[in-house]
Amino acid sequence: MRGTARRGGLVAATLGGLLLAAPAEALASPQDVLGYGARTQAMGATGAAVAEGYEAVYGNPALLSATHVRRLTVGMTAATFDVRAEPADGAAGATGLPDSGRLPYGPLRGGVIGATLPVPFGGFLTDRITLGLGFFTPFDVVVRGRILDSEIPQYLLADRVQSVAVQVGVGVDLGRGIRLGGGFAALAALSGSVQVATDATGRVGTVVENSLVASYAPIVGASYDLGPWRFGATFRGALEGRFNVVISVRDLGSITVPPLSISGLAQYDPLQVALEVARTLGPWRLALGATFKHWSAYPGPHEATVRCPVLDPDTGLPFSDPCDPLVPEDPGYSDTVVLRAGAERAIPLHPRVTARVRGGAFFEPSPAPEQTGEANLFDNHRLAVTLGYGLSAGPVDLDLFGQAHVLLPRTHDKEAGVPATNPGAAGVSTGGVIVAGGLTAGVSF
Repeated sequence: MRGTARRGGLVAATLGGLLLAAPAEALASPQDVLGYGARTQAMGATGAAVAEGYEAVYGNPALLSATHVRRLTVGMTAATFDVRAEPADGAAGATGLPDSGRLPYGPLRGGVIGATLPVPFGGFLTDRITLGLGFFTPFDVVVRGRILDSEIPQYLLADRVQSVAVQVGVGVDLGRGIRLGGGFAALAALSGSVQVATDATGRVGTVVENSLVASYAPIVGASYDLGPWRFGATFRGALEGRFNVVISVRDLGSITVPPLSISGLAQYDPLQVALEVARTLGPWRLALGATFKHWSAYPGPHEATVRCPVLDPDTGLPFSDPCDPLVPEDPGYSDTVVLRAGAERAIPLHPRVTARVRGGAFFEPSPAPEQTGEANLFDNHRLAVTLGYGLSAGPVDLDLFGQAHVLLPRTHDKEAGVPATNPGAAGVSTGGVIVAGGLTAGVSF
C-alpha cells in the first residue's frame, strides 16, 4: 500500500507539473486588432482600397501591383493595455478580482519588416506583377498564449497581439482599372506528446516531444479604379492558433490513467470580408469601409481534456457504446461588422519632399455575450481614434502612427447563485484603454 501510494503521488506530481508547464500557443495576427502598416494604422486601420506597398499583403494583395519599385521597410510597434474588471455598483462579496481592478497584461513591443518586389517581366506584363512580404515579430517573445479556467477574469483581446505574424502576397494589374491579388497568412501551431512511464530503476520519468507545424489562412483581394474612385474588397480566411499535447501514462502497475489532451485554441482570427471605397480629391485621399467578421464560428479557447477513443483497443473495432466526455460550452459569440474611416492629406514641402497628415477611426462591436454565468471571458465594444504623419524625401519614407482605443464600459450581471462558485462578483463592470503607436522607415532601390 505504501509503495502504491508513493507511486500514485509521483504520478500526480508529474502530471501536475506538466499541466502547469505545458506550453501554450498564442498564434494569430496582431494586425486584426491594430491593423498592419504605419500608414493604414493611422487611417482607421483601413486598407482594402488605400493600402500601399508592403501593407497591401494584409489590406488587399491586389494593390501590391500599384507598387513598381523595390522597397524595404523596417520599424517598430508598441502598445499598452489598461483593461479592468471591477465589482459593479451594489455588488458585494467579490472574489477573484484584483484590488486595483486592473488585469495584469504586459505591453506589446515588436518589430515590423516589409518588402515589395516587382517582377521584371516584359511586354504586356511590364509593371503589372508585384510580390509583397510582411512580418511582425514581438521583441521579447516568439509567441505567448494562456488558456486559463473560464472563471478567471480575463480579456482574450490583450493576448491576441503577442505573436509572430507572417504574410506573403502577389498582386496583378489586369488593366482597365482592375487588379487582383492573393496570398496567405502563416503561423506556427504546436503538436506534441508526453510519455510518463517507469524506467528500469523503478522511477517515474517523462519523455517530451514537441514540434511546430505550420498553419495557414488565405488572403484574396480585388480592386477597381474608376476615375478618382477606387473600390476594394478583401477576403481573409479564419486563422487559428492551436496547441495539442497528449499525455500518455503507462507501465505503472495497477494505476490506469487515460490519455490526457492538454489542448486549446489560444488565438483565433475569424473569417472576414472587408469592403471599402476611396476617393481622391486633390491632395486628399478619403476612405470608408466595413469589415464583416464571422465570430459565430469561434468554438472558444477550451477543448476536452479526455477524448473518447474511436476503436476498442482489445478488438480493434468501433465502440458499440461510445462514451460521453465533458465538452466545453459554446462561448456564444456572434458575427460583427466593423466600421472604418480614414483620411490623408498630402502637403508638398519641396519638389522632392512631401509630408502627409493622416487620421481616422473605427468602431468594433464585441462578439462576446454578457458573462452572466461562471465564465469571465470579458470583451467590450471598442472605439479607436487614429492619427499619423508621413514624410517622403526621394527614395526614403518615414511614417508615424498613434492609436487610442476606448473599451466602452459594460456591466455583466451574474445570475442568482453564481457568485457562490464564481471568482468574479454578483456584478462586474469592465472597460479600459489601449494605446498603441509606432514608426517605420522605408527605402526604395
